[in-house]
Amino acid sequence: MAGHFIVCGFGDVGFRVAELLHRLGEEVVAVTRDAREERLQMARDAGVRVLLGDARSEHLLHEAGLATAQVLIAATNEDLVNIEIALDARRSRPDLPLVVRLFDPSLARQLEISFDLRRALEISTLAAPSFAAAALGEAILSSFTVDDTPFVVGRAVVDEGSPLHRLETLGRIARVYGLVALACERPEGDCVPLPDRDSAVRPGDRLSLLARKKDWDRLFAPPSPPHLDKVPLWRRLGRSLARAREIWRDEPRPLRNVVLGLGVLIPLSVVLFHLTLGLPFVDAIFYTLITLHGEIGFTPESPGGKLHEILVMILGAITVATLYSMITDYLVASRLRKILGEQKIPRAGHVVVVGLTSVGHQTIGELRQVGVPVVAVHSDADGPLVAAAGAQAPVVIGDARLPGILEKVAMAQARAVVSAYDDDAVNLGVGLAARRVNPDLRTVVRLFDADFARKVETVLRVDAALSASRIAAPTFVASALYPDVARAFIVRDHLFVLLNRPAGQEWADSKPSHLREEQGVQILIRGSELPRTGVAAADEKPLAADEVVLAIVWRRVSPPWTESVPPAPAEAVVRAG
Repeated sequence: MAGHFIVCGFGDVGFRVAELLHRLGEEVVAVTRDAREERLQMARDAGVRVLLGDARSEHLLHEAGLATAQVLIAATNEDLVNIEIALDARRSRPDLPLVVRLFDPSLARQLEISFDLRRALEISTLAAPSFAAAALGEAILSSFTVDDTPFVVGRAVVDEGSPLHRLETLGRIARVYGLVALACERPEGDCVPLPDRDSAVRPGDRLSLLARKKDWDRLFAPPSPPHLDKVPLWRRLGRSLARAREIWRDEPRPLRNVVLGLGVLIPLSVVLFHLTLGLPFVDAIFYTLITLHGEIGFTPESPGGKLHEILVMILGAITVATLYSMITDYLVASRLRKILGEQKIPRAGHVVVVGLTSVGHQTIGELRQVGVPVVAVHSDADGPLVAAAGAQAPVVIGDARLPGILEKVAMAQARAVVSAYDDDAVNLGVGLAARRVNPDLRTVVRLFDADFARKVETVLRVDAALSASRIAAPTFVASALYPDVARAFIVRDHLFVLLNRPAGQEWADSKPSHLREEQGVQILIRGSELPRTGVAAADEKPLAADEVVLAIVWRRVSPPWTESVPPAPAEAVVRAG
């Protein structure tokens, strides 16, 4: 063997990476301590060599062909194991490019620089934008940042009469909206990568578009729920009553009994003054209220009247003090929550993220960046990411499948729920429980099993069943194939790879049109264009070696190892206007 790829680890990520490399026509050797038998069988049936054992074994790595390998990908489920594999490989082959999976994003950034890794990738960072977009009803394939400017790749369908259709050509769409078409799927089934800018836009076309996030949102961002724009009076009154109930429940029972007693005594006093003294009702109410404040408005002649007035004065003094105490407690508690960083649970229009795994935590960050209110739910108060999530959103500890927790997080008024636990059954249970409470809720669940995900979406009508490993695998594969990868994604039968890099000697003095014709490289943005226009057509002057460009390359992929694998999350589309 020579020029092959070594994939260490055959879990969810390793399996997807090995499969995609094989579908691209590359030779793959997998090294794993254990794996599901059906995955091993699919790999062997496809002609992939699988070695069972610990990839930290020098003998096993050499048996996998380390000396002649093109790239090694360490994709086990343990950071330290992946780092050790990389260290062993680097000691044996100092020139070998390494792609390493890490769970800690800060460690990944540090190792990329200090250890000179080609890429250190973290699954949740790659997958979270898709989870957040699914919760909001968008079709975001990927997101990345260039020069502090956020970019997205999303999919949209062209409807007759929509803004995209009215512009008629892809070139005009790029000029007016700053959206560049990376692929066009025609209604008849053809997928055209990097279509010509003069191509006509037809109803039914599905476009994969690159854009700055703000340009994408201008055309495709889903509208806010109506109750976020204008809150009806009855709902505002309901929220005020809910706050009053919270204050009431927090007070000691003896104080609440005193207030209830006074609530009974006041109307009785009004009636008594009206009947026994012949006072009009307005006067009776007036004398009752001033008596509550300890003032003597009149002196009853009968001993019973005097005793009644004394009782009202005493209870009134106690009750006024109690009311002041309740209000003070509420104000002080609110102030303490702000000081301690505790956040109030939104009552409507929010997204509930269940499961503070790395994917769940990153999804919260993605939603908060676009200003969406979020509530987090986790079953364990001692979870490693609970404190970090609490700095971004209110956190409720408990089982999100239970009615009490669903009520506490206002699931009935929520916009969407994202369940991101590392357990398919729990995620499905959360999605179904939330849907029972709120039939209009968008439900996004994390599922590892692809066949199960397909059944869940079609039979149980879950809005999106996403696999983090499936979303991240194209970027792992692209990083093994090319340096300087920004992101990668699959549309139909093509792998698209976005490169953010200097032109270098390889592309220097070449015109963008020549690069496309001779090397299959499309220049999307030249560094000088970014601050001025965002995504725009690259001009035809030759590239300078030190000029930073955003470019795209693409490769055709063969069908999956099993045709039962459902389409990637990219199959979701949005409509403009």
